[in-house]
Amino acid sequence: MKKLFYSLRSNGHILCFILFMSIISLFSLTSAGTPVPPPRCADTVLVSAINSASETISEEMSQYTFTTTTVTTTTTTTTVSVSPYAVCAPTTYTGSSPNSHFYQDRLAVAGDSLALGLDVYGFVPDIHNIAGESVSMWNLDYFTFDVGGGEMGLIDAVEYIHPQLLYISIGMNDVNMNYPEPYVTRYREVIDELIRRMPDINIVAASITPVCSYCEVVRNDIIREYNAALEKMIKDMDSPQVVYFDAYSVVCDEALDLREDYTSGDGIHLYIPCYNDILSALFDFLDTTDFKARMGG
Repeated sequence: MKKLFYSLRSNGHILCFILFMSIISLFSLTSAGTPVPPPRCADTVLVSAINSASETISEEMSQYTFTTTTVTTTTTTTTVSVSPYAVCAPTTYTGSSPNSHFYQDRLAVAGDSLALGLDVYGFVPDIHNIAGESVSMWNLDYFTFDVGGGEMGLIDAVEYIHPQLLYISIGMNDVNMNYPEPYVTRYREVIDELIRRMPDINIVAASITPVCSYCEVVRNDIIREYNAALEKMIKDMDSPQVVYFDAYSVVCDEALDLREDYTSGDGIHLYIPCYNDILSALFDFLDTTDFKARMGG
């Protein structure tokens, strides 16, 4: 019995052993011919056994020392950018604004070959370029762009990058194939969808730039009609995150034609000094808006 006690004690079953011994004692007294005490109800017997067991356990447990360990869990909050591509440095910086670097690091471009030049000359990194040759509002759905996630449409590509600042330059290929009203209607649809998907995006809708006086492909008076319709559409939107930027006035001469030293040679496409001046004017213009604050600057 002594061996059994130490075995049960070492396994933490003291209570069970005591209850067991109490019951054995009860039955032993009855079987030995000892006068049976007055009958008691089961509740009385159980309470007596539990009290006896409790006293014995208290005596046994007083011999041991217990240590309480407190475990503190620390929760770390990590802020993750919307996209790892939202801020990327270009290879060529420009602009006189004190915030030029801030804007340019966050600038992505979308549109036609005139917008594409910003990537070609290093003013935006490849990952921030969603522009291509012959792109227009009337044929936009036929073009795809690969910015690292596979071929996708313009809106999907912009969403993939999720830039803080998007510069849209598109319309030169609409002038001879479209009309101002359907042009701005589709433009509005694109902007609305971009904002719906990216409520934090900031959009610059740039006017179509002029062509040189000797260019016979496009007329500047028609370009100005498109620009007037675009400016009105942006004004009617009355959105704090969408602005109209008059790039036309930045690069035209006194006759409202593209300055000849700004073209890459065909009288339509732009050269490095032209992009440099456009971005400088853009960043100065953005300083007059709340875009920098909206982007956390």
